[in-house]
Amino acid sequence: MSLIIYFLVIDNFLKECDITDMLVKYQSYLEKLNSDLDTYFSEQQEFIKCKKGCSICCKSSYYPVSELEHEYIKIGFKEKLSEGQQEEVRQKTLQIMRDRREFLVNNSNIFDFSYECPFLLDNSCSIYEYRALLCRSHGLIYKDVDKANKLNFPYCVKLGHNYADIWDSEKNTISIEKMKALDMKVNPEIFDLSYSTMMNDAEGVEFGDVRMLFEWIILDIPNYEELIAPKETVV
Repeated sequence: MSLIIYFLVIDNFLKECDITDMLVKYQSYLEKLNSDLDTYFSEQQEFIKCKKGCSICCKSSYYPVSELEHEYIKIGFKEKLSEGQQEEVRQKTLQIMRDRREFLVNNSNIFDFSYECPFLLDNSCSIYEYRALLCRSHGLIYKDVDKANKLNFPYCVKLGHNYADIWDSEKNTISIEKMKALDMKVNPEIFDLSYSTMMNDAEGVEFGDVRMLFEWIILDIPNYEELIAPKETVV
């Protein structure tokens, strides 16, 4: 999509709603969502390995983010990050764009491209309070809204983290035998926390277009096309 179309999408979204009003509604929704997620994670604590300093889920994905989420993230970007940190995020974003262009030379599926979140600084989320919806819910098992009876497990299950103690790697599902052997006191729960479900649950909130996180960030970098252009070799 061209840069002009990008801005038309953004402009149309902002014309259709009061962005400040949407951010207020979104923040109100986040308060409820965070409360629910705190309960879910607490109920599933026997299976959860998340802890401070663990950033596996921030290092390889395509991170879909809506325009409204990005507007909220921008608040955290300005409030939480120093000038030096902001520039570090910009430079990481520019490199991600270069990497994707190179990736797409030999790969046609854009969703096969993954990258490290540019907001991951010093192995920690630099905008944690303002992070996207999927970042908040990641770590739990949730329903796949597109495929009946299919479950989505957190990426880290295959790396020995969340739910790994009861994971059957051959069948790609929960092992009842392992649960019995470990005498688990709580059953693993399946939550209705797909990205589309969370957005639909936000009553009265318009999220706008959805793109990869870095695609939104790069639009805030003046003359980014020039900055990522290959440098001419001097002979």
